[in-house]
Amino acid sequence: MAGMLRLAMAFSVLLSLSLPSSHAQTGACGNYKFTSNKIFTSCSDLPYLNSFLHWTFEQSTGKLQMAYRHTGITTSNWVAWAINPNLNSESSAMLGAQSLVAFQQSNGTTRVYKSPISSYQTNLAEGNLNYVVSDLSAEYLNNDEMIIFATWTLPTNSTTILQVWQQGPVSSDSPSVHPTVAPNTNAKQTLNLLSGQTASSGGGGSRIRKKNIHGILNAVSWGVLMPFGAMVARYLKVFKSADPAWFYLHATCQTSAYVVGVAGWATGLKLGSDSTGIQYDTHRNIGITLFCLGTLQVFRHSSHPISTHG
Repeated sequence: MAGMLRLAMAFSVLLSLSLPSSHAQTGACGNYKFTSNKIFTSCSDLPYLNSFLHWTFEQSTGKLQMAYRHTGITTSNWVAWAINPNLNSESSAMLGAQSLVAFQQSNGTTRVYKSPISSYQTNLAEGNLNYVVSDLSAEYLNNDEMIIFATWTLPTNSTTILQVWQQGPVSSDSPSVHPTVAPNTNAKQTLNLLSGQTASSGGGGSRIRKKNIHGILNAVSWGVLMPFGAMVARYLKVFKSADPAWFYLHATCQTSAYVVGVAGWATGLKLGSDSTGIQYDTHRNIGITLFCLGTLQVFRHSSHPISTHG
């Protein structure tokens, strides 16, 4: 039994390590030509939501001239780019973010404005930011690309920022809450304005690995070991030559499945607690149901041992 459990855990860890921990976006932002002939010294292909950031930073004055490009959108979408002053925002980089928002209005004009974010259910109301922002403008090009231009005045000791970018639907010329699928929730990273180096914010890479481990543990448990154990009990116990080996194999599979399932369930709870304001109800309900059924089965077998003779 112990050998089977160690094998299952080793298999799960190997699979989790083999999965990619990030999604690279193709394309070279350095080749882009702005219609206004603006030139920036640095640029970065952002890893989610078809987005790009171009910037020029002058540390002595704290001036950050930037252009945020978001492609593949329609007139029914809003886009936003923000700086969160809290570099250590682990659970969510959204709260406290100082954002610039742009979308195409029903009359054909482009609206761009400043919006501080103070709640998860924000409607991106216009307001003043903690930073001085000037030269704010936006343009919608080719029916699929929005660009926000602005100049930020940052503290002169701020060489690294926590940037957040986002997109969501527009309803009646007003932004609505954005989706909570992975590309949207992962659209955040730290950026060194001098070197251009980026990193997933708040342990983003760690969360992706935890998600992979969570999925693999549950797949191995409920999708492989538990059904296999049930098949052993169903089809092998009819053969006298397999008695009592079938029972020990069945018990090992079921016990290992439950232990691995508990580990997968625990990682799910941890991911949920680390994702404040984000909830996947259907996924959560399925997980709770599976865990309860598995627990009931284990308690049933511990109270009423299976006979090895029919």
